[in-house]
Amino acid sequence: MSNTSSRRRSRKPGRPKRRAPAPVDTNITVERLGAQGDGIGAHNGAPVYAPGLLPGEEARVRLGDKKGDGRIAEVLEVLQPAPERITPPCVYADQCGGCSVQHMADDAYLAWKESLVDQALGSRSLEPETRLPLLRIGEGRRRLRFAAIGRAGGAILGFNARASRQIVPIDQCIAAVPDLADLPVALRPLLDRLLQSGEAGDIEAWASPTGLDLLLIRTRPLDMTERQAIADFADTQNIARFAWVAEDGDITESVAARRTPMITLGSVRAAPAPGAFLQPTAEGEQAMAEFAAEHLQGAKHIADLYSGWGPFALRLGGDGVHVAAYEGAPAMIAALNQAAGQAGLGGFVKGHVRDLARRPLRVDELKPYDAVLLDPPRSGAAHQVESLATGGPDRIVYLSCNPAALARDGRILVDAGYRFRIAQPIDQFRWTPHLEVATLFERGGA
Repeated sequence: MSNTSSRRRSRKPGRPKRRAPAPVDTNITVERLGAQGDGIGAHNGAPVYAPGLLPGEEARVRLGDKKGDGRIAEVLEVLQPAPERITPPCVYADQCGGCSVQHMADDAYLAWKESLVDQALGSRSLEPETRLPLLRIGEGRRRLRFAAIGRAGGAILGFNARASRQIVPIDQCIAAVPDLADLPVALRPLLDRLLQSGEAGDIEAWASPTGLDLLLIRTRPLDMTERQAIADFADTQNIARFAWVAEDGDITESVAARRTPMITLGSVRAAPAPGAFLQPTAEGEQAMAEFAAEHLQGAKHIADLYSGWGPFALRLGGDGVHVAAYEGAPAMIAALNQAAGQAGLGGFVKGHVRDLARRPLRVDELKPYDAVLLDPPRSGAAHQVESLATGGPDRIVYLSCNPAALARDGRILVDAGYRFRIAQPIDQFRWTPHLEVATLFERGGA
């Protein structure tokens, strides 16, 4: 869950409290950008990580908390700006942790984003036979997650500051589609009624073609007054659906369902379950779906692993192509199977509830499939990839949101005899270090 969670880890008895190093003001020269977009310099031979700086810049900084064998720094003054420095388009850029490189000119930004892929793959000595250029996604994000906390003077709603539990209040997010951009202003009065002083919660929001779909994540169950407040808000703001989920994920319920949030997946119209994972942009999702369809062409029996609610399975199935979709969340599989049935794909697309992190498909279970689509979470799919390496089909399309995890898993496949055929980086998180990579691994062939 979000790091705004109200639950805290207790310190073990007898363990001495770590003393924070004393702040030190010093000058540094930035040598390179880190994987999170921070400028990296050095002080007394140890690395210094300074958000908001660019390579070649000299700055006065204040050294703070430890990070590995170095320290995090607060930028006091940029003494010598780089030619690539621009004025960030967002007024919250110097506080909000959501976008880390708005101060970087476009050409430099694109070169850095490209380098993230090559560095991650290079760290495992992986090189695709075809490395396609970065695909830029132009549209804003259709999905946001806000952090919130109740306060006596009014709820605070926004995004977490970088590497911090502190919430930066915002009124507008320029990285989002218009329907989401101004949502914080409308939500804040409602959260005054939903969050007690000191109580934390999150709001997930996505913009569907039929209206906004909102999800409140909070530990405490809703009482009748709060349910009425949500229903009134949904009516006033024309919200399609407003649901609540317990922080542990065990309970999810729709509180106000005025319309069904719908999304089009090729020729299929489907309704994601509340809290279902969605790619941040429709354009990015379409690009990944087209990559999968192109490189899985000819396969008749496909295993879609970590399928979610079916954004790829429902596009691939039909016309003689059978897709078995595996996902650990029962609600996601229920939504997938319902959409398949309503679209007349029940004989071609079938969802199965299975926690692949704990119970990956075994080699014998992979035998019926002539191709695999793999779309794991950020941690990757190391256990499942080990089974694939031992006895998987000849074609694997791996869609990754973490180049480092992709490189680790890809190394396992290549060492087992797969060829790393294609890598297509996709940037649908503008101004951030997040990056998708669509890849193809094949066994055999010239």
